[in-house]
Amino acid sequence: MRTRITMAALALLAATAPLATPAHAGTAAAAGTTYYVDAASGDDAAAGTSEAAAWKSLARASRTALGPGDKLLFRAGQRWTGQLTVTGAGAPGSPALVGSYGSGAKPVIDGQGQVDAAVRVSNVHDLTVDGLEVTNLGADTSVYRSGVNLYAKDAGKLENVTLRNLDIHDVSGQGGHSVGAAGLLISIRGNTTPTYFHNLLIEKNEISKIGSYGIIMWSTWSRRNGMTSLYPVETGVPDSEVVTWTPSTGVRIRGNHVHDVTGGGITPMHTAGAVVEGNRVERAVRGRTKTTGGNVGIWWQGNDDIVVQRNEVSHTGFNGPGSDGHGFDADADNNRSLVQYNYSHHNDGGFFIAVSFAAAPTRDTTVRYNLSVDDGYEVFGLSTATVGTDIHNNTVYAGGRVVVVEPPFSGAGTYPLGRIVRVYNNATGIKVRNNVFYNKTTAGYDTANGTVYDANLYWGTATPVAPAGDMNAVKKDPRLAAPGTTPEGHRLQADSPARGRGVSLAPGAADYFGGTVPATAPDRGFHQYTGAPPVTTATTSYAQLGGHHPFRLVDGDTATSWSSADSGITFPGTIDVDYGQDRSVGAITLHTAFATGQGISELDVQTWDGSAWVTQAAGQKPAWSGNTATVEKRTITLPRPVTTRKVRLVVRGAHLRWGNFALYEIVTT
Repeated sequence: MRTRITMAALALLAATAPLATPAHAGTAAAAGTTYYVDAASGDDAAAGTSEAAAWKSLARASRTALGPGDKLLFRAGQRWTGQLTVTGAGAPGSPALVGSYGSGAKPVIDGQGQVDAAVRVSNVHDLTVDGLEVTNLGADTSVYRSGVNLYAKDAGKLENVTLRNLDIHDVSGQGGHSVGAAGLLISIRGNTTPTYFHNLLIEKNEISKIGSYGIIMWSTWSRRNGMTSLYPVETGVPDSEVVTWTPSTGVRIRGNHVHDVTGGGITPMHTAGAVVEGNRVERAVRGRTKTTGGNVGIWWQGNDDIVVQRNEVSHTGFNGPGSDGHGFDADADNNRSLVQYNYSHHNDGGFFIAVSFAAAPTRDTTVRYNLSVDDGYEVFGLSTATVGTDIHNNTVYAGGRVVVVEPPFSGAGTYPLGRIVRVYNNATGIKVRNNVFYNKTTAGYDTANGTVYDANLYWGTATPVAPAGDMNAVKKDPRLAAPGTTPEGHRLQADSPARGRGVSLAPGAADYFGGTVPATAPDRGFHQYTGAPPVTTATTSYAQLGGHHPFRLVDGDTATSWSSADSGITFPGTIDVDYGQDRSVGAITLHTAFATGQGISELDVQTWDGSAWVTQAAGQKPAWSGNTATVEKRTITLPRPVTTRKVRLVVRGAHLRWGNFALYEIVTT
């Protein structure tokens, strides 16, 4: 857990609240009744069932347990102070609703920093809260507060709860982070009746200016492996209350905008099959008054099969090494996390970290088809006891941004990018494949603990940094549309050397932009080029042996060859390759088997300038060394890269031991 477990003792009223009044007890309403609340002209002695007979106060509204089809509506444009408590339950297909009526701004529930949560929704199911503005800011910042607390305790399965279109802002806290407080806190307590949410939807909320987390969800039903405690210092939950892992299911956290919070942005815990998608998190871990510790834009713990996708996380704060500061984090006790299609940029600690501890490792995490732009310190961090992290088909742009942490923060200092991939302690099973690393720095790639690198593209400096173990590395300009800018700017261009040269890992999956990934020879990076590929053709001025046609010179297969006919060979002759569109050519590599018996011995290299052939390298004499079936490669480097559509080999001599000469492949780079 690193820094998140070293917090000062905090009182958490929200997590220790008493059980809610059971639905339909006391003043329970009849099904399908609409209740109105008017802060200006309402009367708590009125019936509350019409606009003309509206209630006035939060206290009166809180005494009513909602039933199926019931609605509790607050007049738009008005403000209430204190705490709203929502109890009761709807029914499948007939949910209860808390919302607004009339025209104007969202109704405001203002806790004024005097309550643990301005809105508490307790032990409900089949209920929607929609369209409120909530704040809970006061002068006392010695304790953490929440805006909205969805709370459950020993209540069993709670289905079909939606929290939507809420504007939660300015919530007091100590200026750090406690998992017991947030703009939107979902807390599950108890140890007698297994309790969990099913089909919980948190969507389209804006959460900002919070003195702790933006959105966080946790449960005492979380004990498994080594997870035997639930941050007792932060939550007030004794270890004796933490019982067998019973995850919430069907959880969807989508389309929310979380910004300017001193803790993490979005943190789901203790779920199975949750989806966190389409959220925007900006400036998490910012504006802190606590000078120690750190956090992450989106992180998760104690989950199975979570999907974190299509989120944008940026400008997360950093407090030096060991304080996180990343965009994303698969934390302790997660299994089979899938992190895909996300856009991470300018997070001071990095893009992604997987961190755990020995008793509760995080296993089998896949990080694919994401874009990282100018994330700091370490792009990927794979830390203690994590097992099986598969990082593939991501695009990383590292422009050399230096992160500065100012005093009085404990990590004050200057931090250039230290690693693209950093491996800590005993993290194992790491695979880094099919990625595009546009790295304009000297930051390297750790290879500890058997980390596997394969089929990545490295570029950005005159001598691109790359791990020695990547046998299929490409060190060439990936030809991105506009590197260092938007996601669109990191699309591959048609002539990118990343195209068609990846290892097959996710056939049928989609890339970042929704393009289909082919079953074989995918592109490297987060973009699968979907435009019509240019057709490469080859022709010669020589007659060829029957069936050995010139297309074999450019078919990408060194097992197939072109051969001239056995007679009538005269020099010079030509072999032309037409790529169908312009590309940058800096070198030509010839592939030949039985080279001293049938290889080209002298040639010129020419390129087409649009109107004439221009000689780039004359009198080249490849020095072949063998006459066996082993394919040899000889490269002719041009004086400078040339943009051209066509390349010509002017063959001035060849070994003719068998009466002809042959060539297996022509590769331009």
